[in-house]
Amino acid sequence: MELRQLAYFVAVAEELHFGRAAQRLLLAQPSLSRQIRQLEDELGVTLLERTSRRVELTVGGRTFLDHAVATLAQVEEARVAARRAASGLAGQVRLGFVASVAVAVLPDLVAAHRRSRPQVTLDLREMTTEAQVPALVEGRIDVGLARDLEPVPGLRLQTVARERLLVTMPAHHSLHSRRKLHFAELREEPFVTLPRDQVPRAWDRLWMLSRRAGFAPRIAQEALQYTTMLALVAADIGVAVVPESVRSLRTSGVKYVPIDDSDAESVILAVSRVDERNPAVPGFLNLMDRDSLLETRT
Repeated sequence: MELRQLAYFVAVAEELHFGRAAQRLLLAQPSLSRQIRQLEDELGVTLLERTSRRVELTVGGRTFLDHAVATLAQVEEARVAARRAASGLAGQVRLGFVASVAVAVLPDLVAAHRRSRPQVTLDLREMTTEAQVPALVEGRIDVGLARDLEPVPGLRLQTVARERLLVTMPAHHSLHSRRKLHFAELREEPFVTLPRDQVPRAWDRLWMLSRRAGFAPRIAQEALQYTTMLALVAADIGVAVVPESVRSLRTSGVKYVPIDDSDAESVILAVSRVDERNPAVPGFLNLMDRDSLLETRT
């Protein structure tokens, strides 16, 4: 049984006339009659009662018509779905993201993606920048939202936003009212930071700023999440260096002061494979080229 035979049968069943059905199908009437007969022979069922004056559906023909129409509709639906998937308008993007972008960047990005690609689902996976690299290389995620990543062979880096770095400190700190400060002014301060073994880039950033300011930072406490870091800062355990988007967490008891030093910034990057074959990925990446979506945070 062929799909074209189903279409031929539906046309005859709707017209109840071989001549009109043949005209509708742009097919010679003898050829159409032959195709319907072959279909009936294959099914072992008479679908149409033919007389010299009219054509009527048999009981089996009426039942078969319902299924034929449904089958052709499903085939058309599958054709449309396949084309949408091939064009990137349907499918799935597996997105890895660092926790800090979930505060400000990720909500706008997800909302914009849903508006522009409603049939492409996002599989969101929180993971560090360090975990995103092997996940991309091994094909476990399609795109990563990472921070301060150096070039990696086989991966494409796309700048999403540049965020200035802030010092967060207890609300009663002597420097809390400053509009800006130089990192050297923190020489005597204890620091709260993310774990070195899990987020080495944040650790390296703190040490880079400290070395340039001429001192080695004194680590008072490590914390796994920015929310925990802010709570520890509020408890006067120490100060912390955070990207500006962390400010959106609005934890009470802390103040934020921008760092007035060169390179005191963190770069958010969209990371993808150079040889990416998922057609839904380019559309997702294109969203981050739109100035209206993600503006440089300075």
